[in-house]
Amino acid sequence: MKPWSQQVREALRSDAVRLGIAQIATEWMSDHIRQNIGRGSGGNPEKHKPLKSLSSDFWTQRKPKGAVVLGKRQRVVEALVTQYRSPTGEWSLRKPKGGSVETRKVMATKRVTEYRIAASSYRNGGQPLRDTGSLARSLGATCSGFGNSRLKIRMRGNKYGAYQDRGFTTRGPNYIPLSRKGARDHGTGQNPNAEGLLKGKDYLMAWKGVTVPARPFILPTREDMIDFGRSVYLGLRQVLLRRSR
Repeated sequence: MKPWSQQVREALRSDAVRLGIAQIATEWMSDHIRQNIGRGSGGNPEKHKPLKSLSSDFWTQRKPKGAVVLGKRQRVVEALVTQYRSPTGEWSLRKPKGGSVETRKVMATKRVTEYRIAASSYRNGGQPLRDTGSLARSLGATCSGFGNSRLKIRMRGNKYGAYQDRGFTTRGPNYIPLSRKGARDHGTGQNPNAEGLLKGKDYLMAWKGVTVPARPFILPTREDMIDFGRSVYLGLRQVLLRRSR
């Protein structure tokens, strides 16, 4: 009968065992994202920090229903207005009574009321690893041989997940969407104002960059390693029992 260590090494070359190990690795990453936890000091689980709350304000001539109004002001602005021609041939902003009249569009000054409205990010308090589900759906792993008796587990997933795992700092400027419209309609490198987006309502600019805290999810915690060892043991045991029959 072959020595136990040799039987284990041969079992670890099994595609079924390696596939099982890869699935376990994928599961612990997925669990970390779902539970908002990761490997912290000493291998113990730690909670991920939620997104920082962002607030702003913007000026508008339309007072949104239910909005928090921080203030208002009167301004004289140039605008495109409609003028009406009277029966005497004079042009006026007042529409004469009666049937159809001749109109024209001209630039003119007018006094308007503007409202200062409070705004906040639609993602305040969210969890960037979990909110969209994109990262979790992209996760996977493979397990392959390394040397005579070692295994290598290679993780895969969306590239931004690696940056989130370690944390990072940018130099800026960075476009930060506040509204869903700001997230949906902006193209990288484009002028947001030309895209119909309003600063303070749909987006903010971080001219000096941003610092994103680490949200580790890739490496296993101490508890994950215990579960991992137990699962590998049970998988190897089944393979070896089948081979001994």
